[in-house]
Amino acid sequence: MLLNGFKRLLASVTEAGPVMAEILVAMHDVSSAQRLIDMARLVYGLGLKQFIATKLYGAAASSGVPDVMRLALRLNRGFYVLPHVRDAVEAFNPSKVIIVSHDYGESLPISEIVARLSNEKKVLLVFGGSEPAPGKDIAGLGEAVYPTNLETRIGPVAEAAIILYPLVASLSKSS
Repeated sequence: MLLNGFKRLLASVTEAGPVMAEILVAMHDVSSAQRLIDMARLVYGLGLKQFIATKLYGAAASSGVPDVMRLALRLNRGFYVLPHVRDAVEAFNPSKVIIVSHDYGESLPISEIVARLSNEKKVLLVFGGSEPAPGKDIAGLGEAVYPTNLETRIGPVAEAAIILYPLVASLSKSS
């Protein structure tokens, strides 16, 4: 029942104005408030309209959420907190789900990741918020990928930056 109310709210927010090709970014399993805030700054700084956080606990839940909410309100952006990635998939109904996973993802050049996403109407990119992340259960919810030429996991904000920047740039050129 709560999820249906959330879907109605989401529909009213997304109908309110034009949204850049829909790229949704989710951070899953995060306890660090600073990591959550940094991801939100990256997402909103690249011009994306919505940021989703799933499975929050610790400082991320107690102090990170209010800080990100203030940032989202100030920038007129969306910020959603959900219990699990499955809930985000159900609520937002993306045409493609990409899970960025060093351990379970197919190693692909950034250009290939961008090419796979550029023709989709709505994409949900999921980044893990803790080490190791994301696990096999989350990787199974979509297409698991990881950028080539990275010897180890570099952290979710860095991973997001190197994937989102060229993706947003390619979508800006095509529109």
